[in-house]
Amino acid sequence: MCRQCELDVTDIPALPPVRLPSATEALAAAERSAALADLRRYVAELDGASERGITLLPRWAEACGLVRVLKGTHVPVKKNAKLLTQPLELWARAFETLGEAGYGIATEDDEVPFEFGMLFPDFLGGLQMALYSAGGTPMPLELLYGLADEMPSLLVGLEIRRDSQWRYALRVTLEVLDRLGAIERSTADAEELAKIAELTGHPEPDPTLVSLTPLALWALNRMLRDEGADAPIAGELAMAPLETLCAHVADASPEIAEAEVAAWVAHRSAADAAAEAADFLREAAGPTQRLFALLALGEAGDAGFADARTVREEGGIAGAVMAAWLVERGETAAETLTADEMCLGMTDHLAAMDELGVLFDELDALDNPLSVVDVIAAADHPARPRLLDVIAEEHPDRKIAKQARKARFALRQG
Repeated sequence: MCRQCELDVTDIPALPPVRLPSATEALAAAERSAALADLRRYVAELDGASERGITLLPRWAEACGLVRVLKGTHVPVKKNAKLLTQPLELWARAFETLGEAGYGIATEDDEVPFEFGMLFPDFLGGLQMALYSAGGTPMPLELLYGLADEMPSLLVGLEIRRDSQWRYALRVTLEVLDRLGAIERSTADAEELAKIAELTGHPEPDPTLVSLTPLALWALNRMLRDEGADAPIAGELAMAPLETLCAHVADASPEIAEAEVAAWVAHRSAADAAAEAADFLREAAGPTQRLFALLALGEAGDAGFADARTVREEGGIAGAVMAAWLVERGETAAETLTADEMCLGMTDHLAAMDELGVLFDELDALDNPLSVVDVIAAADHPARPRLLDVIAEEHPDRKIAKQARKARFALRQG
């Protein structure tokens, strides 16, 4: 079990590979932590007369093993005094024990709901796993607000609807993590802000983006691996089957996914990489996996093109995907692409974009989205009904939505 949350690691989905800081970078980041300075100062100022505190800092110092209770007061733990001069070790201890100490957050801030103190270890664990699972991509604060709203009912079935209090508690938690040096914030640009507004339904969303720092990724990765979770480090999946790599980078940033595929291809011959990628594409469970197989094929160079031609000759969705890819890469003349291949290939690509949450962005980037709706309708593809439904019901352009409704009606009429 995770030390700070009731989380069974066997239930964790495939986690993205993370890039860890160098030893020098990690040490420098730990030295900069304001929370470590707070802990050191707390221990240094103990006079043997102050009563044991119940707010965050005293509880945190106790959870870290820096102090103990003696006759109702805190006194330094001599055997752990060396931790105060070992910033990286102390930082890791502070990160790992924050869940245990976090009840103090609720006791020192009246705006935080009482239940938050009891649920803090699980709340913190859920927040950290949400950020870790983002694969290096900063998460909008608006989405984390949604997590805060749902957390009480998800954890213990409490029907608590004081959303503003739990959102405030989230902000307080993020401030603690910020002071520790475990998160970093950035601001969404105009395009990102528009996507957040569309995703959340809020016309004026908070532009703040949140991500774990490299030091926090290092600490959380270490904790997860200690508990037996499959939490790879960047480059470790180079010897794994392509299917395993695909599962782990599904939610990673494009930069990490491309680097992992490059490392995977580099660990085998181009011919072997291309053959495995082609087989994976043939057997793929869905369009996103096929899209990932194309990434590996492209990295394999000429060997990838040769296997792509073989798969094209076999026909079906896989063959159509390969045909469209070969034309896109300039390896096959565009006039050789049949109507069926064009319809299937484009529909599969759009189905992948739908699974990745960027279907409308992809449609809007095309020259004639209206004609694309007709292409989808003409494709004998299992994703066709869903794509038409999504476009018909959710696309903001009324003409495109109407075209999808007409196509959907025609299909249902046989």
